[in-house]
Amino acid sequence: MTAITQPVLAVGDRVPDVTLPTIDGATLSLRALEGRRVLLFCWASW
Repeated sequence: MTAITQPVLAVGDRVPDVTLPTIDGATLSLRALEGRRVLLFCWASW
């Protein structure tokens, strides 16, 4: 395993565009939220 010595994204970097499904079945992309504050909450249970 290789250790990451530098962060993949730095403060101020643009994030890659990600498109995810919403609860109501539509899709939402981060690009559509450009200029707004976004909080991504990732939760999983296995």
